[in-house]
Amino acid sequence: MYPRLALPKNWKTTRPAKAQIPSTSQRREGWAGLFATGLLTVREHHPGSRPLSKPKMKLLVLAQTPPPLHGQSAMVRTLVKGLPAQGVEVHHVNLRLSRDATDSGRWRPGKFLAILDACANALGARVGHDCDTLYYIPTPAKRGALYRDWLVMLLCRPFFRRLVLHWHAAGLGEWLRTRATAPERWISQRLLGRADLSLVLSPALEADARELVPRAVAVVPNGIAEPGAPETRRPVSDRNPFQVLFLGLCSREKGLFAAAEAVIAANQAAPERSTRFTLVAAGEFPDAKTAHEFEELRRTQPADLRHAGHVSGAAKSDLLRRSHCLCLPTSHPAEAQPLVLLEAMACDLPIIATRWRAIATTVPPEAELVEVGDVAALTSALLKLRAAPPPVGVFRAHFLKHYTEDAHLTALARALAAARSRA
Repeated sequence: MYPRLALPKNWKTTRPAKAQIPSTSQRREGWAGLFATGLLTVREHHPGSRPLSKPKMKLLVLAQTPPPLHGQSAMVRTLVKGLPAQGVEVHHVNLRLSRDATDSGRWRPGKFLAILDACANALGARVGHDCDTLYYIPTPAKRGALYRDWLVMLLCRPFFRRLVLHWHAAGLGEWLRTRATAPERWISQRLLGRADLSLVLSPALEADARELVPRAVAVVPNGIAEPGAPETRRPVSDRNPFQVLFLGLCSREKGLFAAAEAVIAANQAAPERSTRFTLVAAGEFPDAKTAHEFEELRRTQPADLRHAGHVSGAAKSDLLRRSHCLCLPTSHPAEAQPLVLLEAMACDLPIIATRWRAIATTVPPEAELVEVGDVAALTSALLKLRAAPPPVGVFRAHFLKHYTEDAHLTALARALAAARSRA
Protein backbone atom coordinates (compact mmCIF):
# COMPACT_ATOMS: atom_id res chain seq x y z
CA MET A 1 0.00 0.00 0.00
CA TYR A 2 1.44 3.36 -0.99
CA PRO A 3 1.07 6.28 1.54
CA ARG A 4 -0.69 9.17 -0.09
CA LEU A 5 -0.55 12.82 0.87
CA ALA A 6 -3.98 14.52 0.75
CA LEU A 7 -5.28 18.06 1.28
CA PRO A 8 -8.26 18.68 3.62
CA LYS A 9 -11.67 19.31 2.12
CA ASN A 10 -11.66 23.02 2.99
CA TRP A 11 -8.41 23.65 1.08
CA LYS A 12 -9.40 25.38 -2.18
CA THR A 13 -6.67 24.25 -4.55
CA THR A 14 -8.08 26.27 -7.45
CA ARG A 15 -7.75 29.56 -5.50
CA PRO A 16 -5.20 28.95 -2.74
CA ALA A 17 -4.94 32.66 -1.86
CA LYS A 18 -8.49 32.57 -0.41
CA ALA A 19 -8.22 29.19 1.20
CA GLN A 20 -8.84 28.84 4.90
CA ILE A 21 -5.55 29.33 6.72
CA PRO A 22 -5.12 28.06 10.29
CA SER A 23 -4.51 30.57 13.04
CA THR A 24 -1.01 31.39 14.21
CA SER A 25 -1.47 29.38 17.36
CA GLN A 26 -2.22 26.30 15.28
CA ARG A 27 0.93 26.51 13.12
CA ARG A 28 3.96 24.32 13.67
CA GLU A 29 7.39 24.33 12.10
CA GLY A 30 8.20 22.06 9.13
CA TRP A 31 6.26 18.98 8.03
CA ALA A 32 5.21 18.20 11.60
CA GLY A 33 3.31 21.46 11.71
CA LEU A 34 1.56 20.78 8.44
CA PHE A 35 0.34 17.41 9.66
CA ALA A 36 -0.64 18.87 13.05
CA THR A 37 -2.70 21.67 11.53
CA GLY A 38 -4.42 19.31 9.09
CA LEU A 39 -3.01 20.82 5.93
CA LEU A 40 -1.55 17.42 5.09
CA THR A 41 -3.02 14.09 6.06
CA VAL A 42 -1.95 10.52 5.34
CA ARG A 43 -4.35 8.06 3.80
CA GLU A 44 -3.63 4.56 2.61
CA HIS A 45 -3.45 4.28 -1.14
CA HIS A 46 -6.55 2.61 -2.50
CA PRO A 47 -5.67 -0.38 -4.72
CA GLY A 48 -7.90 0.91 -7.50
CA SER A 49 -6.43 4.39 -7.61
CA ARG A 50 -3.21 5.57 -9.22
CA PRO A 51 -0.13 6.05 -7.00
CA LEU A 52 1.62 9.40 -7.06
CA SER A 53 4.78 7.92 -8.61
CA LYS A 54 6.88 4.79 -8.75
CA PRO A 55 10.60 4.69 -8.07
CA LYS A 56 12.98 3.96 -10.93
CA MET A 57 13.68 0.25 -11.53
CA LYS A 58 17.05 -0.78 -10.15
CA LEU A 59 18.25 -3.70 -12.23
CA LEU A 60 20.92 -6.08 -10.94
CA VAL A 61 22.47 -7.74 -14.01
CA LEU A 62 24.07 -11.05 -13.06
CA ALA A 63 25.64 -12.10 -16.37
CA GLN A 64 28.97 -12.28 -18.16
CA THR A 65 30.37 -9.59 -20.43
CA PRO A 66 33.38 -10.08 -22.75
CA PRO A 67 35.81 -11.71 -22.64
CA PRO A 68 35.16 -14.11 -24.18
CA LEU A 69 33.36 -12.33 -26.98
CA HIS A 70 30.30 -14.12 -28.35
CA GLY A 71 26.73 -13.12 -29.10
CA GLN A 72 25.39 -13.45 -25.57
CA SER A 73 28.23 -11.63 -23.80
CA ALA A 74 28.17 -8.88 -26.42
CA MET A 75 24.45 -8.28 -25.87
CA VAL A 76 24.91 -8.16 -22.09
CA ARG A 77 27.57 -5.50 -22.61
CA THR A 78 25.13 -3.54 -24.79
CA LEU A 79 22.47 -3.76 -22.07
CA VAL A 80 24.81 -2.65 -19.26
CA LYS A 81 26.10 0.33 -21.23
CA GLY A 82 22.87 1.36 -22.96
CA LEU A 83 19.99 0.87 -20.51
CA PRO A 84 20.88 3.75 -18.14
CA ALA A 85 20.15 6.19 -20.98
CA GLN A 86 16.69 4.59 -21.19
CA GLY A 87 15.88 5.45 -17.57
CA VAL A 88 16.86 2.14 -15.95
CA GLU A 89 19.40 2.14 -13.13
CA VAL A 90 21.78 -0.76 -13.84
CA HIS A 91 24.19 -2.46 -11.45
CA HIS A 92 26.33 -5.19 -13.02
CA VAL A 93 27.92 -8.21 -11.39
CA ASN A 94 30.08 -10.04 -13.90
CA LEU A 95 29.31 -13.77 -13.68
CA ARG A 96 32.65 -14.67 -15.27
CA LEU A 97 32.35 -18.42 -15.81
CA SER A 98 33.93 -18.90 -19.26
CA ARG A 99 37.57 -18.19 -20.02
CA ASP A 100 37.17 -18.54 -23.80
CA ALA A 101 34.60 -19.62 -26.38
CA THR A 102 35.46 -23.29 -25.94
CA ASP A 103 34.83 -23.06 -22.17
CA SER A 104 31.23 -21.85 -22.51
CA GLY A 105 28.64 -24.23 -21.07
CA ARG A 106 31.24 -26.63 -19.66
CA TRP A 107 31.63 -27.55 -16.02
CA ARG A 108 34.89 -27.25 -14.08
CA PRO A 109 35.50 -26.90 -10.31
CA GLY A 110 36.64 -23.29 -10.55
CA LYS A 111 33.22 -22.26 -11.79
CA PHE A 112 31.64 -23.25 -8.47
CA LEU A 113 33.77 -20.73 -6.56
CA ALA A 114 33.11 -18.10 -9.24
CA ILE A 115 29.35 -18.63 -8.78
CA LEU A 116 29.56 -18.21 -5.01
CA ASP A 117 31.65 -15.06 -5.37
CA ALA A 118 29.27 -13.55 -7.95
CA CYS A 119 26.21 -14.35 -5.84
CA ALA A 120 27.82 -12.74 -2.78
CA ASN A 121 28.51 -9.60 -4.84
CA ALA A 122 24.95 -9.64 -6.16
CA LEU A 123 23.53 -9.77 -2.64
CA GLY A 124 25.88 -6.98 -1.63
CA ALA A 125 24.55 -4.85 -4.49
CA ARG A 126 21.00 -5.76 -3.49
CA VAL A 127 21.58 -4.26 -0.05
CA GLY A 128 24.00 -1.49 -0.94
CA HIS A 129 22.07 -0.12 -3.94
CA ASP A 130 18.56 -1.32 -3.05
CA CYS A 131 18.26 -3.24 -6.35
CA ASP A 132 14.76 -4.63 -6.71
CA THR A 133 15.02 -6.65 -9.95
CA LEU A 134 17.35 -9.56 -10.77
CA TYR A 135 18.30 -10.06 -14.44
CA TYR A 136 19.64 -13.50 -15.38
CA ILE A 137 20.25 -15.57 -18.53
CA PRO A 138 19.08 -19.21 -18.29
CA THR A 139 21.29 -22.02 -19.45
CA PRO A 140 20.98 -23.92 -22.73
CA ALA A 141 19.99 -27.58 -22.57
CA LYS A 142 22.92 -28.83 -20.47
CA ARG A 143 22.39 -30.64 -17.19
CA GLY A 144 25.47 -29.31 -15.41
CA ALA A 145 24.71 -25.73 -16.41
CA LEU A 146 21.10 -26.16 -15.25
CA TYR A 147 22.31 -27.19 -11.81
CA ARG A 148 24.38 -23.98 -11.79
CA ASP A 149 21.19 -21.99 -12.46
CA TRP A 150 19.50 -23.76 -9.56
CA LEU A 151 22.31 -22.68 -7.22
CA VAL A 152 22.17 -19.06 -8.39
CA MET A 153 18.39 -18.89 -8.00
CA LEU A 154 18.51 -20.57 -4.59
CA LEU A 155 21.05 -18.05 -3.31
CA CYS A 156 19.75 -14.88 -4.97
CA ARG A 157 16.12 -14.99 -6.07
CA PRO A 158 14.47 -14.83 -2.61
CA PHE A 159 16.08 -11.42 -1.99
CA PHE A 160 14.74 -9.66 -5.09
CA ARG A 161 11.26 -8.38 -5.72
CA ARG A 162 11.28 -9.30 -9.42
CA LEU A 163 13.06 -11.81 -11.67
CA VAL A 164 13.76 -11.19 -15.37
CA LEU A 165 14.99 -14.11 -17.48
CA HIS A 166 16.55 -13.28 -20.85
CA TRP A 167 16.54 -16.33 -23.13
CA HIS A 168 19.65 -15.90 -25.27
CA ALA A 169 20.12 -19.66 -25.67
CA ALA A 170 17.51 -22.08 -26.98
CA GLY A 171 16.60 -25.65 -26.12
CA LEU A 172 16.08 -25.77 -22.36
CA GLY A 173 12.28 -25.91 -22.51
CA GLU A 174 12.29 -28.83 -24.93
CA TRP A 175 14.95 -30.61 -22.86
CA LEU A 176 12.87 -30.25 -19.70
CA ARG A 177 9.83 -31.70 -21.49
CA THR A 178 11.54 -34.62 -23.18
CA ARG A 179 14.77 -35.54 -21.40
CA ALA A 180 14.77 -34.20 -17.84
CA THR A 181 13.82 -36.41 -14.93
CA ALA A 182 10.69 -35.66 -12.93
CA PRO A 183 12.71 -34.22 -9.99
CA GLU A 184 14.69 -32.00 -12.41
CA ARG A 185 11.49 -30.63 -13.90
CA TRP A 186 10.01 -30.00 -10.46
CA ILE A 187 13.10 -28.24 -9.10
CA SER A 188 13.44 -26.14 -12.26
CA GLN A 189 9.84 -25.00 -11.95
CA ARG A 190 10.32 -24.12 -8.29
CA LEU A 191 13.56 -22.16 -8.78
CA LEU A 192 13.26 -20.73 -12.31
CA GLY A 193 9.50 -20.79 -12.82
CA ARG A 194 7.03 -17.92 -12.58
CA ALA A 195 9.54 -15.24 -13.53
CA ASP A 196 8.02 -11.77 -13.61
CA LEU A 197 9.27 -11.33 -17.18
CA SER A 198 10.79 -13.64 -19.77
CA LEU A 199 12.52 -11.95 -22.70
CA VAL A 200 12.81 -13.92 -25.96
CA LEU A 201 14.57 -12.95 -29.18
CA SER A 202 11.82 -14.07 -31.56
CA PRO A 203 8.26 -15.44 -31.43
CA ALA A 204 9.77 -18.72 -32.69
CA LEU A 205 11.57 -19.08 -29.35
CA GLU A 206 8.65 -18.49 -26.97
CA ALA A 207 8.07 -22.20 -26.24
CA ASP A 208 11.27 -22.42 -24.19
CA ALA A 209 10.26 -19.55 -21.95
CA ARG A 210 6.65 -20.66 -21.55
CA GLU A 211 7.73 -24.10 -20.32
CA LEU A 212 8.57 -22.39 -17.02
CA VAL A 213 5.25 -20.49 -16.91
CA PRO A 214 6.42 -16.86 -16.63
CA ARG A 215 3.99 -14.12 -15.63
CA ALA A 216 4.77 -12.25 -18.87
CA VAL A 217 6.71 -12.84 -22.10
CA ALA A 218 8.09 -10.06 -24.31
CA VAL A 219 9.78 -10.40 -27.70
CA VAL A 220 12.91 -8.22 -27.88
CA PRO A 221 15.17 -8.97 -30.87
CA ASN A 222 18.91 -8.47 -30.62
CA GLY A 223 20.41 -5.26 -31.96
CA ILE A 224 23.90 -4.06 -32.83
CA ALA A 225 25.58 -0.71 -33.40
CA GLU A 226 25.34 0.80 -36.87
CA PRO A 227 28.66 0.03 -38.65
CA GLY A 228 28.15 2.68 -41.35
CA ALA A 229 27.22 2.41 -44.99
CA PRO A 230 28.83 -0.60 -46.67
CA GLU A 231 31.18 -0.39 -49.61
CA THR A 232 30.04 -1.36 -53.09
CA ARG A 233 30.08 -5.13 -53.52
CA ARG A 234 33.26 -6.40 -55.12
CA PRO A 235 32.74 -7.90 -58.57
CA VAL A 236 33.54 -11.58 -59.01
CA SER A 237 36.41 -12.37 -61.38
CA ASP A 238 39.29 -14.79 -61.89
CA ARG A 239 41.44 -12.61 -59.65
CA ASN A 240 38.60 -12.05 -57.20
CA PRO A 241 36.89 -15.39 -56.39
CA PHE A 242 33.44 -15.65 -54.82
CA GLN A 243 34.34 -15.47 -51.12
CA VAL A 244 32.03 -17.40 -48.80
CA LEU A 245 32.38 -16.35 -45.15
CA PHE A 246 31.79 -18.66 -42.20
CA LEU A 247 31.93 -16.60 -39.00
CA GLY A 248 31.68 -17.97 -35.47
CA LEU A 249 32.70 -21.03 -33.49
CA CYS A 250 34.31 -23.37 -36.03
CA SER A 251 32.45 -26.52 -35.03
CA ARG A 252 30.54 -29.21 -36.85
CA GLU A 253 27.29 -28.24 -35.09
CA LYS A 254 27.67 -24.63 -36.23
CA GLY A 255 27.92 -25.87 -39.82
CA LEU A 256 31.61 -25.44 -40.67
CA PHE A 257 32.01 -28.80 -42.40
CA ALA A 258 28.67 -28.52 -44.21
CA ALA A 259 29.80 -25.16 -45.60
CA ALA A 260 33.17 -26.62 -46.62
CA GLU A 261 31.57 -29.58 -48.39
CA ALA A 262 29.16 -27.28 -50.22
CA VAL A 263 31.97 -25.01 -51.45
CA ILE A 264 33.98 -27.99 -52.69
CA ALA A 265 30.91 -29.46 -54.41
CA ALA A 266 30.02 -26.09 -55.99
CA ASN A 267 33.50 -25.81 -57.49
CA GLN A 268 33.25 -29.33 -58.86
CA ALA A 269 29.79 -28.72 -60.32
CA ALA A 270 30.57 -25.34 -61.92
CA PRO A 271 31.80 -25.06 -65.53
CA GLU A 272 35.56 -25.15 -65.90
CA ARG A 273 35.91 -21.44 -66.79
CA SER A 274 33.62 -20.24 -63.98
CA THR A 275 34.93 -18.20 -61.09
CA ARG A 276 35.74 -20.40 -58.12
CA PHE A 277 34.26 -20.32 -54.64
CA THR A 278 36.54 -19.87 -51.63
CA LEU A 279 35.48 -20.52 -48.04
CA VAL A 280 37.06 -18.37 -45.34
CA ALA A 281 36.35 -19.70 -41.84
CA ALA A 282 36.86 -17.11 -39.10
CA GLY A 283 36.68 -18.20 -35.48
CA GLU A 284 38.11 -20.54 -32.89
CA PHE A 285 37.85 -24.33 -32.94
CA PRO A 286 36.06 -25.95 -29.99
CA ASP A 287 38.78 -28.58 -29.56
CA ALA A 288 41.97 -29.97 -31.09
CA LYS A 289 40.14 -32.84 -32.80
CA THR A 290 37.92 -30.49 -34.82
CA ALA A 291 40.91 -28.32 -35.74
CA HIS A 292 42.78 -31.38 -36.98
CA GLU A 293 39.81 -32.58 -39.06
CA PHE A 294 39.44 -29.22 -40.79
CA GLU A 295 43.17 -28.94 -41.43
CA GLU A 296 43.16 -32.39 -43.06
CA LEU A 297 40.27 -31.35 -45.29
CA ARG A 298 41.96 -28.06 -46.14
CA ARG A 299 45.12 -29.86 -47.24
CA THR A 300 43.13 -31.78 -49.84
CA GLN A 301 41.53 -28.55 -51.17
CA PRO A 302 44.00 -25.71 -50.44
CA ALA A 303 42.49 -23.39 -53.07
CA ASP A 304 38.95 -23.82 -51.73
CA LEU A 305 39.35 -23.56 -47.93
CA ARG A 306 41.09 -21.15 -45.58
CA HIS A 307 41.05 -20.62 -41.81
CA ALA A 308 41.48 -16.99 -40.73
CA GLY A 309 41.48 -17.68 -36.99
CA HIS A 310 39.76 -15.43 -34.47
CA VAL A 311 38.92 -11.99 -35.87
CA SER A 312 37.45 -8.91 -34.22
CA GLY A 313 37.23 -5.15 -34.65
CA ALA A 314 38.53 -3.73 -37.91
CA ALA A 315 39.74 -7.13 -39.18
CA LYS A 316 36.25 -8.56 -38.76
CA SER A 317 34.61 -5.58 -40.46
CA ASP A 318 37.04 -5.84 -43.36
CA LEU A 319 36.30 -9.55 -43.76
CA LEU A 320 32.56 -8.91 -43.83
CA ARG A 321 32.94 -6.19 -46.47
CA ARG A 322 35.28 -8.23 -48.66
CA SER A 323 33.08 -11.35 -48.73
CA HIS A 324 30.26 -12.09 -51.18
CA CYS A 325 27.99 -14.01 -48.78
CA LEU A 326 27.72 -15.34 -45.25
CA CYS A 327 27.14 -19.09 -44.98
CA LEU A 328 25.78 -20.34 -41.64
CA PRO A 329 24.32 -23.88 -42.01
CA THR A 330 24.01 -24.28 -38.23
CA SER A 331 22.20 -26.95 -36.26
CA HIS A 332 23.69 -26.01 -32.89
CA PRO A 333 21.23 -27.05 -30.15
CA ALA A 334 21.61 -23.77 -28.24
CA GLU A 335 21.37 -21.53 -31.33
CA ALA A 336 18.74 -18.81 -31.00
CA GLN A 337 19.28 -15.64 -33.05
CA PRO A 338 22.93 -15.60 -34.20
CA LEU A 339 24.48 -12.17 -33.94
CA VAL A 340 26.58 -12.84 -37.06
CA LEU A 341 23.37 -12.64 -39.12
CA LEU A 342 22.82 -9.07 -37.89
CA GLU A 343 26.45 -8.18 -38.59
CA ALA A 344 26.14 -9.55 -42.13
CA MET A 345 22.88 -7.68 -42.81
CA ALA A 346 24.38 -4.44 -41.48
CA CYS A 347 27.07 -4.78 -44.18
CA ASP A 348 24.46 -5.72 -46.81
CA LEU A 349 26.01 -9.18 -47.12
CA PRO A 350 23.72 -11.85 -48.65
CA ILE A 351 22.99 -14.81 -46.37
CA ILE A 352 22.74 -18.57 -46.84
CA ALA A 353 21.62 -20.40 -43.71
CA THR A 354 19.54 -23.24 -42.34
CA ARG A 355 15.91 -23.12 -41.23
CA TRP A 356 16.84 -23.45 -37.59
CA ARG A 357 15.44 -21.83 -34.45
CA ALA A 358 14.84 -18.11 -35.06
CA ILE A 359 16.90 -17.78 -38.25
CA ALA A 360 13.92 -17.87 -40.64
CA THR A 361 12.17 -15.08 -38.71
CA THR A 362 15.34 -12.97 -38.52
CA VAL A 363 16.50 -12.71 -42.14
CA PRO A 364 14.61 -11.10 -45.07
CA PRO A 365 12.87 -13.21 -47.78
CA GLU A 366 15.87 -12.71 -50.08
CA ALA A 367 18.04 -14.95 -47.87
CA GLU A 368 18.65 -18.50 -49.10
CA LEU A 369 17.44 -21.00 -46.48
CA VAL A 370 17.98 -24.76 -46.61
CA GLU A 371 17.13 -27.70 -44.36
CA VAL A 372 19.66 -28.87 -41.79
CA GLY A 373 22.16 -31.35 -43.24
CA ASP A 374 21.15 -30.83 -46.89
CA VAL A 375 24.55 -30.19 -48.49
CA ALA A 376 23.12 -30.55 -52.00
CA ALA A 377 20.66 -27.71 -51.35
CA LEU A 378 23.46 -25.66 -49.84
CA THR A 379 25.53 -26.19 -52.97
CA SER A 380 22.63 -25.15 -55.20
CA ALA A 381 22.12 -22.02 -53.09
CA LEU A 382 25.76 -21.01 -53.61
CA LEU A 383 25.52 -21.47 -57.37
CA LYS A 384 22.21 -19.54 -57.49
CA LEU A 385 23.57 -16.67 -55.42
CA ARG A 386 26.64 -16.29 -57.60
CA ALA A 387 24.54 -16.31 -60.78
CA ALA A 388 21.82 -13.95 -59.49
CA PRO A 389 22.73 -11.97 -56.37
CA PRO A 390 19.92 -10.08 -54.59
CA PRO A 391 19.47 -6.34 -55.17
CA VAL A 392 21.95 -4.07 -53.44
CA GLY A 393 20.63 -2.68 -50.15
CA VAL A 394 18.00 -5.34 -49.37
CA PHE A 395 19.76 -6.89 -46.38
CA ARG A 396 20.95 -3.58 -44.95
CA ALA A 397 17.44 -2.11 -45.16
CA HIS A 398 16.13 -5.10 -43.19
CA PHE A 399 18.81 -4.52 -40.56
CA LEU A 400 18.05 -0.81 -40.25
CA LYS A 401 14.34 -1.53 -39.84
CA HIS A 402 14.58 -4.23 -37.18
CA TYR A 403 17.99 -4.77 -35.58
CA THR A 404 19.73 -1.54 -34.63
CA GLU A 405 21.09 -1.08 -31.14
CA ASP A 406 18.72 1.83 -30.44
CA ALA A 407 15.68 -0.24 -31.43
CA HIS A 408 16.84 -3.08 -29.18
CA LEU A 409 17.42 -0.88 -26.13
CA THR A 410 14.12 0.95 -26.59
CA ALA A 411 12.17 -2.33 -26.78
CA LEU A 412 14.07 -3.73 -23.80
CA ALA A 413 13.37 -0.66 -21.64
CA ARG A 414 9.70 -0.75 -22.64
CA ALA A 415 9.40 -4.42 -21.61
CA LEU A 416 11.09 -3.77 -18.26
CA ALA A 417 8.84 -0.77 -17.59
CA ALA A 418 5.78 -2.91 -18.28
CA ALA A 419 7.03 -5.54 -15.82
CA ARG A 420 7.58 -2.86 -13.17
CA SER A 421 4.07 -1.46 -13.66
CA ARG A 422 2.54 -4.91 -13.16
CA ALA A 423 4.33 -5.49 -9.87
